[in-house]
Amino acid sequence: MAQPRRKASIGAAKWLRGGREAWSELELARLVAKGIPTSVLGDMVEQDILTRDEVTRLIVARRTLAHRKRRGEALSRDESDRFARVIHLHQLARQTFDGDVEKVSRWLRTPNRALSGEIPLELVVTSPGARLVEDVLLRIEHGVYT
Repeated sequence: MAQPRRKASIGAAKWLRGGREAWSELELARLVAKGIPTSVLGDMVEQDILTRDEVTRLIVARRTLAHRKRRGEALSRDESDRFARVIHLHQLARQTFDGDVEKVSRWLRTPNRALSGEIPLELVVTSPGARLVEDVLLRIEHGVYT
C-alpha cells in the first residue's frame, strides 16, 4: 500500500538525523531555516544520492562550499531548502520503486515524458519543479504511469 506524503518528508528528516527517530515537519522546517551543516553533503555523496558535480550544480557552488567549510558555516536557507527537497524526493522515489536504488538513480537522471522531457533531478532546484516530480512519483506509485 502507498505511503502518505508525510511519511516521505519524515523519511528525509530521519535521514538528516542519522537514522534516529524521525523529526516532525516543523522540526525539519526549523533545521532548514537554521542551516544544514555542510558535512551532511559528504554523506549525501557517500550514499550515492548525488554526485559531487550534482551537489555543485543543484545545491551549492564548489567555491562557496569550500568557503563555508573553512569558516565552519552551515548551508544558507536556500541551499538547505534545496538539499531537503533532494532528500525528500529521493526518499519518495525509493518508496515508489520499492527501494531499488539503481532504478531510483536512473529515473531521477533520465528525461521524463510526463515532465515534457525534463530530467526530474534538474527540476528539484525549485519548489514548483519539486512538486511536479513528486506528483509524477505519486502517479507512478498509484499506477497512473508505468
